[in-house]
Amino acid sequence: MEFVHLLYRSVPTFADFDDSDRDILRAALLNNAAQGITGYLWRTGDQFVQALHGPADAVDALYQRLGKDSRHADMDLLLRAPAPSDSPFEGWSMGYDHFIDSELGLECDLDGTRPTLSPDRVQGVWAGLVRAAHSAMQFGSIQPLARAPRESEGDYLARISAAQ
Repeated sequence: MEFVHLLYRSVPTFADFDDSDRDILRAALLNNAAQGITGYLWRTGDQFVQALHGPADAVDALYQRLGKDSRHADMDLLLRAPAPSDSPFEGWSMGYDHFIDSELGLECDLDGTRPTLSPDRVQGVWAGLVRAAHSAMQFGSIQPLARAPRESEGDYLARISAAQ
């Protein structure tokens, strides 16, 4: 079985901290594990940046479905590459956190144009998501939709579902 890493960015349809983010996260938690997909989603006020890992067919099918999701637009595939079967997001069918886009050099121009990213910059964004996932698993985040340290996925799903 072939495994891949996939990284994309998109423009959220809804305002920052909208309930649509919770819906995206809940759907990912419910569906990704059954497909063997793991990943991490970052939200800024202007962008989503999502990293996915898993069986190539499942990740590609998910990416196609995401392209039809009205909660975001202007998807930009940054990376799709062969990967080992071991996930860098082990324990996360989907993680979520909020960040400031300038932390990764992803800030948009004043007209909303997203920066062009070199292959090295894309690798840096991927590595940043991996580091964030590992850090969040150990230390958590101040964001209410982020998973608490050592919180099981079942408890995480129950908590974000109850918060509606």
